[in-house]
Amino acid sequence: MSFNKTLIVTAIALAAVVTIAGLFSNTVFGLGCSPTSMMQGWKNLSTNSMMEGGGMMSSMMNQVPKDVIIKIQSREPVIVGKESQIKLLVLDKNTGNPLTDAQVTVGLEEGAPMSSMNMIGGMFDAENLGDGTYLVKFTVDSPGYYTLHTHVIPAGKSMHSMMDNHIDVGIIAK
Repeated sequence: MSFNKTLIVTAIALAAVVTIAGLFSNTVFGLGCSPTSMMQGWKNLSTNSMMEGGGMMSSMMNQVPKDVIIKIQSREPVIVGKESQIKLLVLDKNTGNPLTDAQVTVGLEEGAPMSSMNMIGGMFDAENLGDGTYLVKFTVDSPGYYTLHTHVIPAGKSMHSMMDNHIDVGIIAK
């Protein structure tokens, strides 16, 4: 099973466990939400509401990176059908030093962040160029707006830290 499918299946399974556990307790794993309020929240969610400002996914994805600073170092115009490149500089948020051994994983979505969920291919790793610089290469097949979901896993951190160290880069392809 691919990484993308595994991640989706894991998220669905985790949501089911949390929901079921919440039915049998006053709070869900100390999150401070009652089963009634949690079920009401799930009942009111739609695909669009999850992507808008008040949705769970949006709030998780719109936070400032916790451990890193991610800067766009260079980018070129994105031309349909031609390989494009974006260089990212990844710095330790506490020291300001370049992270030379991080895992930088990206995914390309057609449209605005978390709006279409139409991912172009799967997640892939940026090329580590050294000195905290990472190169992202991609090709799009049609003109329009795209979002480059950029996740950083600092060395020694778990895969789950990628959600704490995320930014979206807007791309216009012509």
